Amino acid sequence: MRTLDPDTAWNGIAALYADAALAQSLLRRQDEEQLDVVLHLFAQWAATQGHALDADALAQADALVAPWRAEVIAPLRALRRSMKTMPADLDSREAVRDKVKAAELAAERAQVQMLCEWLQAR
Repeated sequence: MRTLDPDTAWNGIAALYADAALAQSLLRRQDEEQLDVVLHLFAQWAATQGHALDADALAQADALVAPWRAEVIAPLRALRRSMKTMPADLDSREAVRDKVKAAELAAERAQVQMLCEWLQAR
């Protein structure tokens, strides 16, 4: 099996997420159903690479990344979202919010790397 490159996976996920209608649907499900959008898109991307994940594999992948999602990604997301409506100097607030968003994206990329390593080891 060839090595699963996290950068290639991230780019594949980003390409899927670029569909505005899909992104909107996934974000709604994230808020309403606690869908892990990164895991969902990773599974779609993996299937295109010949690594379809069945229900058991998805459960294993979810168990792997759940602590990271709960302890790192979710708090960053909540902070970023809460900052959107905070009364503050707009430029200052947005500059900090952009850094929080960058940290959130870096955490999501780290999740993709974890998933690639997990899938490679299967």
